[in-house]
Amino acid sequence: MYPSLIDRDLAVLWHPCSQMRDYRDFPPLHVVAAKGSRLTLADGREVLDAISSWWCKALGHGHPRLLAALEQQARAFEHVILANTTNEPVIRLCERLLAMANGLPPEVWGPSAPPGKVPGHFGKVFLADNGSTAVEIALKMALQAQAQRGQSRRTQFACLQNAYHGETVGTLSVGDLGLYSDPYRPLMFPTVTLTGLPYRTGPDDPRWLDAAAEWPAIEAQLAPHADTLAAIIYEPVLQAAGGMRLYSPDLLRRFRQWADKHNVYLIADEIAAGFGRCGKMLAGEWAGEACRPDFVCLSKGLTAGVTPLSAVLTTDAVYDLFDADYAARKAFLHSNTYTGHALAVAVANAVLDVFVEERVLDQVAAHAPVMHAALRRLGHTRPYLHNFRGLGMLAAVDITDPRQPGTPLPSGARTGYHVYQEAVRRGALLRPLGDTMYLFPPLNTPPADLEAMTDILAQSLDATLG
Repeated sequence: MYPSLIDRDLAVLWHPCSQMRDYRDFPPLHVVAAKGSRLTLADGREVLDAISSWWCKALGHGHPRLLAALEQQARAFEHVILANTTNEPVIRLCERLLAMANGLPPEVWGPSAPPGKVPGHFGKVFLADNGSTAVEIALKMALQAQAQRGQSRRTQFACLQNAYHGETVGTLSVGDLGLYSDPYRPLMFPTVTLTGLPYRTGPDDPRWLDAAAEWPAIEAQLAPHADTLAAIIYEPVLQAAGGMRLYSPDLLRRFRQWADKHNVYLIADEIAAGFGRCGKMLAGEWAGEACRPDFVCLSKGLTAGVTPLSAVLTTDAVYDLFDADYAARKAFLHSNTYTGHALAVAVANAVLDVFVEERVLDQVAAHAPVMHAALRRLGHTRPYLHNFRGLGMLAAVDITDPRQPGTPLPSGARTGYHVYQEAVRRGALLRPLGDTMYLFPPLNTPPADLEAMTDILAQSLDATLG
């Protein structure tokens, strides 16, 4: 008799971001199909994907426009080396991404956008294949650009407390989550970690657009490094892996002013927060046009999770520092085999089409407040739920000690993990961050599914905590 699929899985497959022993008691879900916000399991059950499959399924599973674009491109060619070659779809994507990131209206980057570059803050696009690599590229660009403009002493990076930028050595170095990075400290380089951030609950917070109280202490932490920093890296407004924390967009305005004064670059990691998740195409737009960074990193929503792709957008001023004769050794020689992968590029172009034609941001504006209100209501009768926050199609709340509301539970109790198990049994994939429960569904999730996700979360909390 042949072993079961789960037995075969546990015999050969090492799952990501997992303690594999957990799967002995709570086996991985055997998915056979996915459509919209729902996963279909081998036993016939449907499970709501309340976390957009690691935050990338911005348009849900199996979107017909994206699959059609993938198939059409595959009939032409699926991948050709992007060094020394080009093609129309990749140029069109770069033109459209720049226009979108520069805050231009959808007519300039939507499906009917005319060809050609439109002037704006961002001027060049470098493509890669995943978010961590995009951040590594931005770090390398910033370091090399500083040296090539005569600032070779600028070799440090500043990051934020609770930051997360990926799993490669460079991205772990500019992160602040020891759970992921502690085993690799010998490989990592030192950074400046800024603490005392202006955390807020969302746009309804009266101090949402004001970080004046926290800024002096943050500026004091930056001051000793004003002459040695190459760049400050941050996730605009939303720190996703760091606990779904939100902070005031005013901090980005103050970073821009300080960085301009001290010749420091800004790197915005929009990988989780961008592409409509926070209610705008880029989360940094909450800070206004004058606060655009020098580098923007995109992935996840860029292809809505259909294929791997990432992009680093930067300015013409940065690009010009690399433009020289070959003998000057100023070229940016980073390479990825799948840079500009044609199938991924085709899907990304289709994603931009869908955002405009299906008015995805309007769907977020209409449905997100309902999701936020539903999650808030859970806390009215469950005092152990603490610190509700929400922005765009994201809402989060912390499970705290029922005997002392607001006091964290022991991490060893794994309360959030037990709630997650209950939720899966009841039909929703709600993978927590410790004891932080959150909803991060596809941006076009229908209201009925949003309501079902919230109901299952409530039932799972009650079953676990009473």
